[in-house]
Amino acid sequence: MTLQNDKLSFTTKKKQLKEKELFLAAYNLFLENGIEKTSIDDIAKNAGVAKGTFYLYFNDKYDVLNKLILQKSNEIIKEALAKTNDLGIENFRQRTLFFIDYIVNYLKCNVSLLKLINKNISWGLYRKAVMTPQEYEDVKKVLDIFIKNLTDDGMEKEEAEMTLFMIIELVGSVCFTTIILKEPTDIESIKPILFKKILAMLTI
Repeated sequence: MTLQNDKLSFTTKKKQLKEKELFLAAYNLFLENGIEKTSIDDIAKNAGVAKGTFYLYFNDKYDVLNKLILQKSNEIIKEALAKTNDLGIENFRQRTLFFIDYIVNYLKCNVSLLKLINKNISWGLYRKAVMTPQEYEDVKKVLDIFIKNLTDDGMEKEEAEMTLFMIIELVGSVCFTTIILKEPTDIESIKPILFKKILAMLTI
């Protein structure tokens, strides 16, 4: 039984390694060449696997892209949460603004990643965190705290969830448009207005 378990463990690790290599290859190619100019052949070749192996893990390159967006968004949110916690701010609204500011600055310093994520550090991640909380534990924690603070202040849960949705969408869209397109202005110029609007949305 031990030998059989060892074989299963080895097989599982081998599969995980191949999937990780495909992820990394796709990520680097998407950043370097763009999504449209990257083919499945390119991803498989750069990962050092056969093209058929790609389809054991993903349906197509957009399947990889969607999973990469979730993965990278999750990583950013985990990092922002850790930095917010390190600061020790107790006020909910101040914590929220610091958290959002950290994400905005992160994306500003990682333009290639922002182009890949596009405006999709958004509702998809929220839904994924709700459906698979064990995989997105830190994201779920942020969302739960946010909604709890609003409901504790007297907001209905449904309204709190919709407020969260609007803030996530607003931040994602504003970051993409101002950092990538520089429209209607740059991110630093619009940030005070963005934060003012977010604070207004958090006020019961």
